[in-house]
Parts: sequence; C-alpha cells; structure tokens
Amino acid sequence: MSFLDLFRPPRLQTYRHEAASAEVPTVAVSDLEPYRWKFDDGSKYPGGFGPTEFLLPDYWTLRARSWQLFETNHFARGLICRLVTNEVNVGLHLEATPEEKILGFEEDGLADWAETVENRFKLWSGNASICDEGERLTFGELQAVARLEALVAGDVLVVLRQDQRTKLPRVQLVSGERVQSPLKGPKLTPGHRIEYGVELDSQRRHVAYWIRQDDMTVKRLPAFGEKSGRRLAWLIYGTEKRHRDVRGKPLLSLVLQGLKEIDRYRDAALRKAVLNSILALFIEKGEAKPGSRPITSGAVRRGTASEAPVDGTARRWGFAEHLPGLILEELQVGEKPVPFSNQGTDVKYGEFEHAMLASIAWSRGIPPEILMLQFQSNYSASKAASGEFEVYLHLTRTDWGIQFCQPLYVEWLLAETLSGKVQAPGLVEAFRDFSQYDVFGAWLSADWTGQIKPAIDLLKLANGQKVLLEQGLTTRARASREISGMKFSKTVSQLRLENEQLAKALAPLAALEASKSPAPPAPAGEAKQPASEDDDDPDKEDKDEDAGANVLRLRDASR
Repeated sequence: MSFLDLFRPPRLQTYRHEAASAEVPTVAVSDLEPYRWKFDDGSKYPGGFGPTEFLLPDYWTLRARSWQLFETNHFARGLICRLVTNEVNVGLHLEATPEEKILGFEEDGLADWAETVENRFKLWSGNASICDEGERLTFGELQAVARLEALVAGDVLVVLRQDQRTKLPRVQLVSGERVQSPLKGPKLTPGHRIEYGVELDSQRRHVAYWIRQDDMTVKRLPAFGEKSGRRLAWLIYGTEKRHRDVRGKPLLSLVLQGLKEIDRYRDAALRKAVLNSILALFIEKGEAKPGSRPITSGAVRRGTASEAPVDGTARRWGFAEHLPGLILEELQVGEKPVPFSNQGTDVKYGEFEHAMLASIAWSRGIPPEILMLQFQSNYSASKAASGEFEVYLHLTRTDWGIQFCQPLYVEWLLAETLSGKVQAPGLVEAFRDFSQYDVFGAWLSADWTGQIKPAIDLLKLANGQKVLLEQGLTTRARASREISGMKFSKTVSQLRLENEQLAKALAPLAALEASKSPAPPAPAGEAKQPASEDDDDPDKEDKDEDAGANVLRLRDASR
C-alpha cells in the first residue's frame, strides 16, 4: 500500500453471477447484471492514460531554461518579441471615461476634465526622468520591458516610489527571480505564510514580497502602505495561472522541450548540408593497383599536422590546398571519380518546422500566419486570421491594462488630486471610505487602447463602417477607434483646427480665381448700354473709383 492509496476512495465491489459448475453455463439475458460500477479516471481501458503525475512547479529551473532559450534560440526570441510588438508596441494609451451620471454631472460635463487628465498623464508618461525610477524609460517603454519580463520569467514585480520633486509615483521593475522566500524563516503575523517569496494572509491576499538583494540578504516590501493604504508593489503575470497559484510560469514552459528539439534538428540539418557541400567527390578503385592519388598530387601546397596526445597516442593527418577548378589529367587503370551525393539534406525540415511552430501558435491562441509572418492566403483567409488575432489582442490588452496600467493611473490621479493640479471632488474621500466605491470608480473609469493593426483593405473596411453608421449599428467613436485608433472627440477637434488653417491658406488662391472669372451676365430685362469712347479710358476708371470712395467717406461721416 502506497502513500497515495490513503487518499483514494475505497473501490466498489462488482457483483457477478458465479457458475454453478465447471461447465460453460447457459446464461439468459434476464440473468445479466443490470448495472455495474466503474471508476472514471479518464482511461478508456486499464492503464490507457498512463501514470498520473502530481506536478510540483520548479519556478527557478523554468525561469533559467526560459531565459536560456530566449538568449540562444531564435524561435523562442522571435515568439516573445513578436508578441510584445503586437500586444504593447509603443504602449497602451489612456482614455479617461469618468461616469458623469454617477458623479452628478450633465452629459459631456466632464469632457474637458477628461481631456486635461489625458494630456497631463501623457506629459508624465512621456518623461523618463519623472516616471521611471532609473530615469531611462518612458511609460510605454516600461510597458514593453515589463511585458517581456512577464512572458520570459513568468511574472515581474512592479514597485512604486514617490518622487520627492514632483510628489508623483515612479515605476521600478523587479525581476521575478528576485522574489524569493528567505532561507531563515522570519517572524510573521499570526495567520500569515510565505509561498515562493510572497507573504499571504489567512485569505491568501498578497500582503508583502520578500526580495533578494545583491548582498544575498532578503528584505520585506509591503504591498500597501501601513498608514496611507496606498499601493506600493504588486505582481503582474505573463500567462494564465490557476486560482491558488501564487507565481506565474514562463510562456515558454509548455514548449521548452519542443523548441530545444527544433533547434537541434535545425543545427543537425545545417551541419549536414555544410559537410555535403565540402565533400565534392572521391576516387573509386576497381582494380588492386597502386593508387595515383590525383587530388593530392594536384595540390599547390601539401603538409602534415599533428595534435597533442590526450590518451598517449599522437594524432597526425595530411592536408592539401588546391586552386579552384582542379582538373584530373590522368588516372590509374581501374580508377574513376565518383561525385559525392549532395542529396543528404533533409527536404522535410521546412514542413516539420512549420508544423511545430503552428502547434506553438495554436497553444497560445495566435494564428500561425501572424506568428510566422507568412501571408500567402487570399483576402478572406487573411481577414479571418486577422480577426482571430484581434480577439486575442483585445483580451490581452484588456488584461494588461487591468494588471499594469490601471493601478498606476489610480496612484497618479490620487497624487495629482492631492497636489491640487487636478480637480476631482470627492475622490480622496471616496478612496478612504469603501462605502463610496461608486464615486471612486466613477472618477477612475478609463480605457486603455493600443496600436491598431493596418487594415488589409482599407477601402473595404471604410465602406463597411459607413454602411454600419448609416444603419445605426455602430458609432463614430467606435469606428474612429477601430480604423485609426484615435479618439473621435480628438479627431473632430483636430479636424476643426486643420480646416480653419486650410481655409486661411487657400483664401489668397480663392480671391485670385474670383478675379480671373468672367463677370456674370446682365439680367434679361436690362438693356445693354452702348459702348462709349470713355470705356477704354483709364483716367475715366480712376475718376470713377475716386468718386465712389468719396461717396463712402460721406456716408461714414453721416453715420
């Protein structure tokens, strides 16, 4: 009896009719057992599934192997970089959408407030010296680095530091491999425990993180401030995990072995092709006569080389250097040159590589065409693949905005409100009072949008959006976001300014065209005056203009 047998339920007995004698009995249908018990363990037949494995994650080894493949395997690097480029690109952008009705404002009453908040957040996020603790990366670049770390290492710790100059938060990223449990168990609050470097309370909430320093000591970092209750640090994950899992696994953990085998297969095929190209031909002897050694005798330089003995026996070999285009002038009787077959390369390698990468893409929910950048299908197939990838991007960007961007926006807006640079009545009070969660959430409501992928056929997409707008099945705000990625209100505002500037720029041209256009025809009832001699007199025209000017002066004076 093994240890696991203690946790298995007792087996149910199957009742069967025993034969009354050794002879083969005749059994009627009515004598068969009406039902029987069977354990449903997933096997179609006994032992079909194989041994059941209880998985204990080795996070340290998974991270080390994942980083190894990322640095040495171009398939792994291409997969990670492709995902980061499509998911984050230059970073997700803030679109503040406060709930005006809950806050007691009229419709569009907070449009200017949202515009101001977005502009101020953009100024903060675009300045590396005030948003990054290391003063090297902008907010968009921090997103890309954090996403890459989360995918390769499984998770990454985000730490907020307050900038004493601006009183605004600054972001510090700590690699997940630094979050480790201390070797010597510290004294913890009753009910708390440490799992893989994360301190949990009795409800398994993250209350602190234990970070290994450069001197190998471990320090505790609270997840929230003890007095202020403000967020100080939190973990973000790169892949899905089970509910009770504390740490995240690397994206490559599921395909580590497969990527390694593809890399070995590629190296073997490459070496095989190189060797086949070096071995051009050999001399075949059909008779037992001294060889002429035609290739060696045609060398321009011959010699020998030796290698230091390792096992006591020195290794020596000869070498010969030839000019390109060696000609065998004469061979011994029975000798003939035989070309070395260079058909030894694996012609099926491309199919195998494609199949393996397609399975990896499928495991991540990504169309293989997008992952491998191979667009060889028709418009409908490409559109379907692009649509599936849009679904993946929408889900991933929404999750990334919730994990990484929104907590930063919350702390930034609180800091701006406390400093008086942003007016948000009731925000700080609602933060301290959980019963006002609706007010707090209404002020902090926001969307995070990413880079829009270029349309395969922009004309078809625009015509489709036009039909949807005419039928009332979509809005201009959504169409603007899906086509250009811009906010409709900002697009309209920018167009207004551009149209005014364009009208001013074209005003001189319009006046010039009007002066060149012929005079309108006279009305039908008006008789045409005969031409006089004064019509062509330039002095007469000057006098008429002076007279008209005098009439205008007198009219203005009378007024």
